[in-house]
Amino acid sequence: MHADNSSVIPPCGSKRELYTRLEAVVRSFVEPPSSMLTPHFNLMIGLSNVSALLFYELNRFANPNAMLSDLPLNWLGFYLLQSPQRLVLGPFQGRPACIEVAMGRGVCGTAAQKGETLIVPDVHAFPGHIACDSLSNSEIVVPIKTAKGHVVGVLDVDSTQREFFDAEDAQGLQNIATVLSQNLEFPMACTLARNPLLANAAFLPSHNEAPFSLAGKDEDKVPTVEEAVGSKAKGAFPPFSATKMAAFVITRAPGTTPATALTEVGEGASTQQRSQRFTHRVGGWDFSVTELSRILTQEELLHYEEALGVSALPEIPFAFNTLRIAPAERADAALVKFSLLEVLRSAAAFYRTDAYCRSTLPQLQIPVADSWKKSPYATVDAKVDWAWRNNYFGVNEWRCKLRPLEPSMPGVNWELLKDQTLPIVFFHNFDIFEDDLHDHGIVKSSVRFRVMSLAFFILFRHFVRVDGYRVWMREVRLFHEFSVKRPDGQPHIVVREEVRILDIADGEKFRNYDPNDCAREATVVEANDFYVSIEDPTYDDWWSTIGVH
Repeated sequence: MHADNSSVIPPCGSKRELYTRLEAVVRSFVEPPSSMLTPHFNLMIGLSNVSALLFYELNRFANPNAMLSDLPLNWLGFYLLQSPQRLVLGPFQGRPACIEVAMGRGVCGTAAQKGETLIVPDVHAFPGHIACDSLSNSEIVVPIKTAKGHVVGVLDVDSTQREFFDAEDAQGLQNIATVLSQNLEFPMACTLARNPLLANAAFLPSHNEAPFSLAGKDEDKVPTVEEAVGSKAKGAFPPFSATKMAAFVITRAPGTTPATALTEVGEGASTQQRSQRFTHRVGGWDFSVTELSRILTQEELLHYEEALGVSALPEIPFAFNTLRIAPAERADAALVKFSLLEVLRSAAAFYRTDAYCRSTLPQLQIPVADSWKKSPYATVDAKVDWAWRNNYFGVNEWRCKLRPLEPSMPGVNWELLKDQTLPIVFFHNFDIFEDDLHDHGIVKSSVRFRVMSLAFFILFRHFVRVDGYRVWMREVRLFHEFSVKRPDGQPHIVVREEVRILDIADGEKFRNYDPNDCAREATVVEANDFYVSIEDPTYDDWWSTIGVH
């Protein structure tokens, strides 16, 4: 790690050449780390040099004649994971910035939570954007991951120009992030390696107060240092020396135990279980499954409730059973995911919609029988449906949109699915959660899927049975035949949604019915067909790889 490695890079003809040379210089900065310094200082010096290099060289490439006040890039730096729910400011170039960012907030928090590179063409259109510099108009954030895939920080770059960043920026910065993660010791890397279940906390939406920002109440204007320490603002902003320190010092975790109970998850005395992981690559897709039968502890449940903003969770939640499907060429960009967190997040959001009140709620309401009048469901607003009904489709809403299936488009190929001569390469079933409704019935959310040599098929079922009253179930089926693509080249993924109802006043007849039996006799009261439209233009280079054996 030598200062003279930061010499100016010779002029480059293309952006790809630039990033190739930048990657080489970054590598010279950080490998091997100096044996004279502690890992902490190696990290700080390495990131400081890299942020300065990228800031000036990317600006010089974009506009060699630009003045400092008119640079295409106005902010570049790092936010580092301090705890599973918090990012803190690291080395940067640009105006003083927010000292901390909660996981899931702003572009940095969202990219860290998703573990995916985010390109934002217009930051003003991004929900919850945190304005650290009023001149910023577009942004790219790249997660920094360990070899095991744990996010330990992000590289954040802002531009004064709209739609400034593209796929080449994403790939180049991702390569640089990989070099950093392979050669530097990040603060949370060892903690996550020892206790990988801690990483689950990062995927819970944070409900903390808005992070401290030098922008104050007026997010459209960043005050000068003089304004910040002026008579009106004094006390509202830190002195300038504290602002400078924030750029170079990692804030250490507080001495007291954080509020999140997920810090205790993992190698406990009562269990040595580890989640099982299965991964298969078929038809250009990566199918990944994790499974662990251990349910959440009471402390973990309380943390989920707080993070999701609800006061009721299923009695038996399986937080570590997941399915993830991503293009093999873009393993960091999952298009399909099923997990407890995603389903409950959808249930909490769906509960606040007109569609829930207008359609779903009347289909299955709490009976007025005496035994239900004093139930928690009838007396307390848990901020979520009493049966956790949701409108989750398993599709990554950041990258994809569901569009109504057009008449000219093929739907689910049932004949192919019935073909028993077709080899099944991979199949799996798992439960997401279960609840007995205080002995009044059952709620069960589950996933079943199979991957054949020519297609994959997923059934996500949310099953609710109120004894002596009614069965309500929502079934979502996702189907994709690898060889079928739309005219624009996108893989054609079909989604079929059905809501079924079965009255079971005759309790004896239906006593031994399982969900499949009920589905056969239930009436379909709602049906919708969609196709998945991939909206992220920076990830279209993998479309041609689907269906290639």
